[in-house]
Amino acid sequence: MIEMASSRPITKVSRVFPWVYTYTSRVNRSREAGRLRVAWMGSILGRLRKVRTCMKKTDWSYVPLVCLFGLSMALAPVFHAQDQGALTRITTVPEGATYLVDGQVFNHSSSAVWPVGSKHTLSVPDTVQYNGARTMNTFKGWEFTGGSFTGNTIIVTATPAIGEYKANFDLQYAIGVSFFNCPDPSYCPSPGTISVGGVSINSSQDVYVSANSVVVLQAFPNPGYVFAGWLPGAGQTIAGFQNSVLVTSPIVVFPRFQVARKINFATDPPGLQVLADRTPLGTPAALDWGWDSVHTLGANSPQQDKYGKWWAFQSWSDGGDINHAYTVKELNTPDTVTATYVPAAGVSILTSPVGLKIKVDGQYNALNGMYFAWGVGETHHLDAPLQQVDGQGRTWQFSSWSNGGAASQDVVVPQDGNVNGFRLTATYKPLTKLTVTSSLAALSVNVDGTACATPCDVLRAPGTPVKITAPATLSQGDGSRADFDGWPGGVNEYVVTLADSDVTVSATYHRMNRLNSATNPPNGAVWTVLPASADGFYNAAATVALSLTPQPGYRFRRWDGDLSGTIPSGVVAMSVPRTVTALLDTIPYIAPTGVGNAAGVTPVNAVAPGSIVSIFGANLATGTLLAPDGILPQTLGGLTARVGDRVLPLMFVSPQQINANLPDDIAPGAQVLTVSPAGQVDVRTTFNVARNAPGLFPVAVNDQTFAMASHEDGSPVNTDSPAKSGELLTVYGTGFGPADHTRLEGFPVPQSPPYLMADSASVQVGDASIVPEKAFAVPGRFGIDAVQFRLNGAASGNLTLKVTVNGADSNTVLLPVQ
Repeated sequence: MIEMASSRPITKVSRVFPWVYTYTSRVNRSREAGRLRVAWMGSILGRLRKVRTCMKKTDWSYVPLVCLFGLSMALAPVFHAQDQGALTRITTVPEGATYLVDGQVFNHSSSAVWPVGSKHTLSVPDTVQYNGARTMNTFKGWEFTGGSFTGNTIIVTATPAIGEYKANFDLQYAIGVSFFNCPDPSYCPSPGTISVGGVSINSSQDVYVSANSVVVLQAFPNPGYVFAGWLPGAGQTIAGFQNSVLVTSPIVVFPRFQVARKINFATDPPGLQVLADRTPLGTPAALDWGWDSVHTLGANSPQQDKYGKWWAFQSWSDGGDINHAYTVKELNTPDTVTATYVPAAGVSILTSPVGLKIKVDGQYNALNGMYFAWGVGETHHLDAPLQQVDGQGRTWQFSSWSNGGAASQDVVVPQDGNVNGFRLTATYKPLTKLTVTSSLAALSVNVDGTACATPCDVLRAPGTPVKITAPATLSQGDGSRADFDGWPGGVNEYVVTLADSDVTVSATYHRMNRLNSATNPPNGAVWTVLPASADGFYNAAATVALSLTPQPGYRFRRWDGDLSGTIPSGVVAMSVPRTVTALLDTIPYIAPTGVGNAAGVTPVNAVAPGSIVSIFGANLATGTLLAPDGILPQTLGGLTARVGDRVLPLMFVSPQQINANLPDDIAPGAQVLTVSPAGQVDVRTTFNVARNAPGLFPVAVNDQTFAMASHEDGSPVNTDSPAKSGELLTVYGTGFGPADHTRLEGFPVPQSPPYLMADSASVQVGDASIVPEKAFAVPGRFGIDAVQFRLNGAASGNLTLKVTVNGADSNTVLLPVQ
């Protein structure tokens, strides 16, 4: 059996071992061998089954001869399996080409197990095979182990020594040359011929070449045409009429031809040169140029004729400039272009001093910058720069032309110029350059009242004074600035009188950096900074020493920022902006005279039993708290205050002040106050207790201190509602002394009975001394005393007021009286 890649079974009778012959395609040798073994073993098993069946049906004493023969035939292949056949593979390069094996058509690789010694025919019927898409394969020959064969048909003898036959093809792609269609090959008026790898064609067609090869194409125009170039494309290297093409796939190239027109070139006078596409061309001459093509016409000017006479270009016969574009018209008749020349004059354009530049006809780059050959009667334009710098760096200013013309002018070459020549001179005067530089980039300085960024260059005539100023200071970013060092002589305004030589002055600056110092918490220490600075800025080269003394209530912990350590002093280099922070710990503190009358400073340096006292200091509490209504607590926010072993009722606590009610039975004399803040160490101070230490509560109004007083109806006395003569007034204070009843510690004064002051009191209003009707502890309050009196014929206005109890004076306040 033969089994093709299409899986269609084709019966094939083999002359030797037909039961093991299997023909397959598209398998490798290992798979073929496996399938061969399967087929061979299957055949043996089948034959053994037949023998066994035969033996079952027959008595052993009468074994037919045919069964014995069958058994021998079944076992025979076991001893000759190594001679069954040769596995042979047929391939094409590239894959996909068509070939025949013993007349069978294949277009892909195939494999067969051929009996050793059998003969087979391999053939490629079509040596040129087209694959579509402008691709074809050209047969080159057969190749096999140890040999090759160039014919397209080869008869081989099967042998295990040759396991593969390879049909080699040359893969070729089409180069489409598209330029002219020629339906009738007998008459083909082609514009040109294209050589494709040495093969000439005269019309559009495909030419097949080997894949991945480089093919050289050359274009040759026929008479009456010109080659206009190749249309660029991928894989093409174009050099004029030649195009080298790398063929990696089918490709189309496009040579372009144009109908030619003859162009004649002439000069007046005859025999001079012109430029055709920038190439010198002696006249008379003729060139073929394609229709609608654009070329460049030019004239050599000046030029000498064969007799040594100089000529200058004047005009073209087509009206174009000396160098201009020329477009070939679609005409069959020749065209003639003529360049007209006139006698040339020797022209000298000079400067004084020599070596300066003059722009002639819009350019400086003449081959000989000062000498020209111009046609007589021609007009040329001269530009003398108003200022220019010579080769030595000196600046010059235009003064005049020798013909009296302006710096920029048109000149006409005189008619006798070709005999006598023509000369013009531009005269310049020197200028002195003043350059202002700075140690700062792009510093804006003021030169004669005009801002100018450094490096600033100004030009002035020698002997001119120039005034320069520079900013005194400039910001250089956050924390830095630049301070001006001053001009020579230390002045801020500098006047330079220029001489003949250029002058350079420099505005130099030095960097200043800011030192920021702070305490955390703020205002917790006093700084000492050496050297001192009014604005905190220091020269970048300076070194600054810092130290601090903590304020009461604070303790230095360590430095942060640009200083480190636990010693409250240090040194910083001011090369950059610096920030130094002193980290402080808060500690409770009571001022040396921190215990006093809650009404303020009084003449008596003591406080009275039963009064409200204020304790002043720092960091006494972590927050501000008021005692709740009712009985005064002995602790607020975890804080307690003791006099000796007596815990004081607290009315108010804050970090800077504590108000407490001093018990009635505190003994006069020196006492020790202990404040115990929550989570802090105790802090102590001494204070004095006196029987009487009156203080009047003040009310501040516009920087004046008035008494806390009320009318008989209970309304407050103030400047809008002053006291009146004859009415009963009540003035409030604390520390008036003991009452006729003992005030319970921490409890408000009862509403009844009245708690009258035990000691006599008097009231001084202005110059009048008044005996009060009564002095008492205010009911429902803690530590607040009051005195009631009537004004009898007192003067009006804001009168002074004080209270005296048992000879002890209070502080003085104002009482508005009508």
